[in-house]
Amino acid sequence: MMSQTKASNRGIIEFLFVDLDIALTLLDVAETSEFRSTAERNHRNARKAYDTVLAKVREVTPDAVQQAILDAKLAELRARLEAVGQL
Repeated sequence: MMSQTKASNRGIIEFLFVDLDIALTLLDVAETSEFRSTAERNHRNARKAYDTVLAKVREVTPDAVQQAILDAKLAELRARLEAVGQL
């Protein structure tokens, strides 16, 4: 049976994965948007997600596989945010 701490840790990590995926999707939408305001809003929202993940990742202890996924997604998101001037 999974302890409450492990379950909480797992839940937060899943939240981080979802938040990173949403941020990357927002950047995808921004790239194809015909409207500058939509693109800029999506850039800002992706940055908020990035900041949230950076703050929350300190609260969990991912296993090696989870850490590799988090590192890869964060690196991709960071690079894309840098490319659009959000970092």
